[in-house]
Amino acid sequence: MNPLVIAHTHDYDTACRLRDDGYEPVECAFGQHGSVLGKYALDHHGTESHREGVALRACRDLYGARKRDPRFVVTGTPDADAVLAIVALAGLVPKANIAESFYRLVDRQDVDPIGLDLFSETSGVELAWFNQRPDIYPNEAGFRRAVSEMTHLLEVGIAPEERERAIASDRGRRRRALEGIIGLYTWRGGRREMPPDVEHRPVCRGPGVGSTEAPVVVVQSTVWGFDVWYRMAPIVVSFAARQAKVTLGCPDRETAEALFGPGGLQNLWPHLGVGWGGRETVGGSPRGARLAASDAEHTARTVLEYLEGAGFPRPAGGSFAPPS
Repeated sequence: MNPLVIAHTHDYDTACRLRDDGYEPVECAFGQHGSVLGKYALDHHGTESHREGVALRACRDLYGARKRDPRFVVTGTPDADAVLAIVALAGLVPKANIAESFYRLVDRQDVDPIGLDLFSETSGVELAWFNQRPDIYPNEAGFRRAVSEMTHLLEVGIAPEERERAIASDRGRRRRALEGIIGLYTWRGGRREMPPDVEHRPVCRGPGVGSTEAPVVVVQSTVWGFDVWYRMAPIVVSFAARQAKVTLGCPDRETAEALFGPGGLQNLWPHLGVGWGGRETVGGSPRGARLAASDAEHTARTVLEYLEGAGFPRPAGGSFAPPS
């Protein structure tokens, strides 16, 4: 078996060159530049959002397809979807070790994680354990570490004490997610107080989101917390300090299209600048660009200005006013 090769790049042209040299791109989406696709078209962002998730296709249809030539080009963060796809394509573990319940859960969390309680799902603790692995950075070393952790999980599993730690760690994650809230903004850009008992509130989603008083919440957190943040507002603008990037999202396509029209956030990306992009429901800042927390605030203001310019009905009425 040939050794695994992973090339990580933030550059669209470099990804294209590596693809042309025989590397298989996995989730190589570059905002408005588009996606770099290889033989198996392994992306589902932006204009490729009509495709199924990469782990789902790799595990179900393409297991071992790159076993003889395990060279891959990637970008961004090594999430479970991309990493499991690489493990399956390269045949790094026996196919029987990749349970259907596991790869379908990985796909579900990647495509529609909001409202998903991992700990009530088969294989959920295992996926939570992987998501909690340290030092999974958006670079080649991070991807290699993530592949190693995923391989260990599928071949060895996790011990009972590790399962308990994963559950306890998730409780801590939710708490830290709440602590990372910077501000909750009304349609006019003013701040409002956080609602009480956030974790028990329903997710702000669906065609009726126009009646909510505060459509945008801005957060800065070291943990993933969209399952918590969407209980406060239907639009989340998140700054990840470790990766120095801004992520923007809505809980589902129906909500995104209720706010931004057909295509959801695809209508917004050009207004945020060159390189911004993603799917109809989630995306973020350009690959390789290092942003600051103030950029998250600026992004929130741009979102509200866009909604006002589009004539979106606002319960508070009036013109947009920058947060004070």
